[in-house]
Amino acid sequence: MGKYIVKRLLLMIPALLMVCIIVFILLRIVPGNAIEMMTYKLELSGITVDEQELMARLGYDKPWPVQFVTWIGDLLRGDLGTSLYSNTKVGGLLLTKIPVSLELGILTLILTNLISIPLGLYCASHQDAISDSAIRVISIVLMSIPAFWIGELVLIYPAVWFGYAPSPQYISFFTDPIANLNMFLPPAIIGALTQAGAQIRAVRTLTIETMRQDYIRTAWAKGDNEHQVMYTHAFRNALIPVITIVGGAIAMLISGSVILENLFNMPGMGQAVVSALNDRDYPVVQGCVLVFSIFTMLVNLIVDVSYKWADPRIELE
Repeated sequence: MGKYIVKRLLLMIPALLMVCIIVFILLRIVPGNAIEMMTYKLELSGITVDEQELMARLGYDKPWPVQFVTWIGDLLRGDLGTSLYSNTKVGGLLLTKIPVSLELGILTLILTNLISIPLGLYCASHQDAISDSAIRVISIVLMSIPAFWIGELVLIYPAVWFGYAPSPQYISFFTDPIANLNMFLPPAIIGALTQAGAQIRAVRTLTIETMRQDYIRTAWAKGDNEHQVMYTHAFRNALIPVITIVGGAIAMLISGSVILENLFNMPGMGQAVVSALNDRDYPVVQGCVLVFSIFTMLVNLIVDVSYKWADPRIELE
């Protein structure tokens, strides 16, 4: 397994290089470059600047290949660059954003699994019952309703009816846990409900397929109770596809809450990348995408290694 992990880590290098090339090019071919946006914002503030001088100062007067090589050289030294607007290091900026996105993502993931796995197993053990049909209909509804629409309802109606609204200002969990959860629980629950719909159906389908195998019949014949059959035999052997689904959700922990972070005004990675895209803040966007990519690749590696834990017969070499 050690050789497999090393091989996968080495394969991340060309993959990350390709990601860097793609994001670098895409940022520079979209209409409205960084210099135009900066000049426009400065002129709105009553400050007149020379575009050519600004380009030369930031190094954007050089050809794209030179800019790219300069950026990669800085990355190899551990420097993600400097924001064009706040003049702060991108690395330090992301260190303040990542904990927010991670907290929201972890809460969402925990709630998703607490909802989807028990309900999926319940539906599998009560196949075609009224309760199974009702839960399946609810899961389809949850999959169909956009998260941003539910978020809008949560922001509007509780405020109108009960005078309740999530905190608009970020408060660390270590500073005030209650206020922190007051801000994070609403978007986490919304994200969990939309993800749980698909996961319930996946757990149900995979568990039903597993329960039709011969060794499950043998377990029933031996006198094992329903709990033993469902959790020890059926769910354990249906775990690999479920791990794949959960792994995909984990990979979205940082990058997948862009809409909810902006909707609930949460200062995480999602809000940072949207704001940077609007301002054409190249270093911040490039740094965010790079962090997204590294996190996703590492999660996929962990998921693949988890297959070996779920089924020792799998060979990773």
